[in-house]
Amino acid sequence: MAGCGPGRAAACARIAALASACERIVQPVLGQQLVWRRVGSGPPLVLLHGGHGSWLHWARVVPALSPGFSLWMPDMPGYGDTTLTPTGGLAELVTQLRQGLDALLGAHTPILLAGFSFGGLVSAQLAAQRGHVQRLVLIGPAGHGGPRRQTITPLPWRHLDPEQDPAEWADRMRHNLLAQMLHSEAAVDALALEIQWRGCLNTRFRSKPFSRSDALAPALGRYPGEVLTIWGEHDVTAVPRELADGVAPQGAPRRTVVVDGAGHWLMHERPAATAQLMRRGA
Repeated sequence: MAGCGPGRAAACARIAALASACERIVQPVLGQQLVWRRVGSGPPLVLLHGGHGSWLHWARVVPALSPGFSLWMPDMPGYGDTTLTPTGGLAELVTQLRQGLDALLGAHTPILLAGFSFGGLVSAQLAAQRGHVQRLVLIGPAGHGGPRRQTITPLPWRHLDPEQDPAEWADRMRHNLLAQMLHSEAAVDALALEIQWRGCLNTRFRSKPFSRSDALAPALGRYPGEVLTIWGEHDVTAVPRELADGVAPQGAPRRTVVVDGAGHWLMHERPAATAQLMRRGA
C-alpha cells in the first residue's frame, strides 16, 4: 500500500481482521452476486447499511452485538461487494434483498431487523413486506419527509487518490464526514475515513431521491410490530427532538430515543450507547 500512512494501514488491518472473523456468503442472482457477512450466535439480527455505504457501517458495533445475536450483514444490491444492482428503483432493491434473506434463513424464520439511514427506509419496507420481523430498530432513518439541518456542503471526491496524495484525500474525506455523518472531530478517525472511502467508491445505486421522500411513514403503517428509532442529537438529516413517540395501528409501541452529542452515523460515533439501545430494543 504505497503512499499509505500508518493510520490508514491500521484501519485497513482492522477491517481485514473484522472481515476474517465473519463468514462471507455469496448468493448468485441473475448472473450477479449478493454478498453477506455473518458472525455471532443467537437470534438472527439483520443489519442494513446506509447509502454510500456497506456492511462496514456496522463495524464498531459488531463486537458488542455478536455475542448475543447472529448478525447477518449484506452489502445491499447496488453497494459494496454485491454486483447485483437494481434498475427498477427501491421496490426492486427491497424485493431482491428479501428474496436473498429468505433463501438464507427461510421466509418464515423470525428475525430482528435494524437499518441505518437509507437502510432504515429499506428496513421499514422489508418489514412491511416480509412478516416475521419481531422488532425493528431504525438509526437515523431516511424517508421521513421532514426538514434537514445540513449547512456544510460536501466536496467532490472522485478525483482523489489516497495512494498519491494521502493528505488531500484525508482532508476531503474528513470534511465530507463532518458535513453529513459525524458531529465530533474526534470521531473522524482513520477507520471512519477508510469506511467512507470504500463505501463511496463502491456505490452504484442512487438512493437520494428515496431518502428525501416521505416513504417511511407509509411503510411503518403496514408493519404491526415494535419500532425503536434512534437519532443522534446533531443528526443533520433531520430535527430529531421534533419527532415523537407513537403506536402502530395494532397498538405496538413506537419509541424514539435521541443520543446526546452525536451525529448521523451513531454506530461509529457512539458505538457503546448504540449497541446498548439496540440490545434493549431487540
